[in-house]
Amino acid sequence: MLRRPRLTPAMANVRRAIRESWDRQGVTAGDVVSVAVSGGPDSLALAGAAIFEGKRAGVDVSAVIVNHNLQKGSMEVAQRAKETLLSLGFETVEVMDVQVKQTSIGMEAAARNARYGALDAFAKAYGAKFTMLGHTLDDQAETVLLGLARGSGAKSIAGMQELSTDGNYLRPLLEIRRATTVAFCSDSGIKVWNDPQNKDTKFSRVKVRLKVLPVLEKELGPGIAESLAKTAGILQEDLEYLDAQAEKAFKTVSKTTNNSVSLDVKGLEKLSAAIRNRVILKSLALLGTEPAKVQIDSISALVTNWHGQKPLALPSVRVVRAGNEIILKSTKTLKPGAC
Repeated sequence: MLRRPRLTPAMANVRRAIRESWDRQGVTAGDVVSVAVSGGPDSLALAGAAIFEGKRAGVDVSAVIVNHNLQKGSMEVAQRAKETLLSLGFETVEVMDVQVKQTSIGMEAAARNARYGALDAFAKAYGAKFTMLGHTLDDQAETVLLGLARGSGAKSIAGMQELSTDGNYLRPLLEIRRATTVAFCSDSGIKVWNDPQNKDTKFSRVKVRLKVLPVLEKELGPGIAESLAKTAGILQEDLEYLDAQAEKAFKTVSKTTNNSVSLDVKGLEKLSAAIRNRVILKSLALLGTEPAKVQIDSISALVTNWHGQKPLALPSVRVVRAGNEIILKSTKTLKPGAC
């Protein structure tokens, strides 16, 4: 076991973030939560604070390390992280080996899919209520800037939520700066691994981290990261309201079967563009596709600019207007009850 260090401001802040997050999300004595650990300062600070708070609150905290096998010596890095976690007092630590294959979605996305698949499997095996992720305020600011640069809409600019939409992932450190997690590890005597890819500016996020944000801080003054994260929080509140209204509207204007969704044109005409587009997006999501904005707009035009257009052939979905109905039909086999 590591010697118990004296409490420092960084340690107190990270621990408090864990406690407050658990309180908001209803984590109580007897619950099981897992921590996803990479070996870097963010995830190890999260793990160190979580195991401390878990023992005080009667929460069973486990840890999972995903080895992507994408860098030389990655298994050694994973094993060192496991040894560190055991020294912090973890009893359940597992290294999960995944193979990432190059596909049309790119290596970053493929690695992410493989990682979350492994995290989900671990959580299911150990009955974890949540899997905690070490994303910080700095990660949130980077996400907002990337969303702005890509023009990918309010959902992207709203960044990450403390609790993921599927209810499986918890991000307690979204109001904690990266410098604080580094200080937590230093103050606690925790040795961390610094991923060399975090300095490779061929990755957009690293470029934002090392080049864009520092320039903004220099030219516009300090506090840019906090302001970007605050913007994300405001947008999340707005989106939560819009999504709730869209859910109500969908129930009013839609009829679903196992492989199709029918939308009432008259009902759609009464909706604002923001709500109507969300209804269309939900319809497509039920049919197993994630469309681009231009595709949503093309379906919306069947309502707002109808002049006898031909059926639309979208990825995996055929869309046709028949009288006062817009019918979206999947061109692939769906599981029973998907819609």
